[in-house]
Amino acid sequence: MSKPDETTESRLIKACEAAKREEKPNISKIAREYGVCRRTLCDRAKKSAIKKSSKKLTKRALNDAQEEALTRWIVKMNNWGMPPPPKLIEEWANASLASIGKPKPVSKMWVYRFINRLPSELQLGPMKQCTKESKRI
Repeated sequence: MSKPDETTESRLIKACEAAKREEKPNISKIAREYGVCRRTLCDRAKKSAIKKSSKKLTKRALNDAQEEALTRWIVKMNNWGMPPPPKLIEEWANASLASIGKPKPVSKMWVYRFINRLPSELQLGPMKQCTKESKRI
């Protein structure tokens, strides 16, 4: 067993190292030896075994250049006083994908996730229209 003055975290780290040294570690036995929770040790051992490079990459519909072009288009539309609705953004993205030969369109929810990723200064909500002055009417 470990010394009583060691913290649980340091015991977990030592137990993980012991599990890494063995080809087929007996997690229950190692957990008893180091006085740590078996489930926590099992989770940590699995997590350390998975390398970051082998993790599944998130699928993105548009690449960086396409998203940058879409953002510039949205900024241009906002400057004209016509923020594009989600349906129009979806059509733009689908046209961009079709131009590079990807037949699969973006999902309906992709648009809303993209809008949430946009910078906060790009507000796509309805714009307040300026009414005519009463003297001009």
